[in-house]
Amino acid sequence: MTDISEFETIFRCHYRPLTMYALRYTENIDDAEDIVQQSFIDIWERLSGGMAIDNLKAYLYTVVRNGSLTRVIHSPQKSTIQENEMEDISEEERIIRSERDAQLWTAIDRLPKARKRIFLLSKRDGLTYKEIADELGISIKTVEHQISKAIKTLRNTAIKVYFFFFS
Repeated sequence: MTDISEFETIFRCHYRPLTMYALRYTENIDDAEDIVQQSFIDIWERLSGGMAIDNLKAYLYTVVRNGSLTRVIHSPQKSTIQENEMEDISEEERIIRSERDAQLWTAIDRLPKARKRIFLLSKRDGLTYKEIADELGISIKTVEHQISKAIKTLRNTAIKVYFFFFS
């Protein structure tokens, strides 16, 4: 694929979800956007050089993940910020946060398989309801319904966790 207009369409379609994906690793929107933009440049150069990619979407996410991990590993500013934040948080607060997060992730893992997948595609990967529906071959209403049920389940879990820690 060396057609610039086709590549621009791919860029517009995947830029936001990929940026949200990178943001999970970097926790900085500017870094996430830089990583995604550089990833598209690298992929364009590879495609222009004749490289064939069977599953472009999977390849995009892999390149962005690798770029994000490289950025996080080699960023001294990130580790300094984390160290400063950790100093401000008491040991008790760290334990509470860790336990709370573990319980919420456990609740996500307990969602029915299809509901969990739909929820994570939306909230973790930043896909729109239409993108999820297209990818999974289901209706947008089904996506809305499944995300609504997932949020209701997680909200109930969050309330239980809150009362456990703060009652």
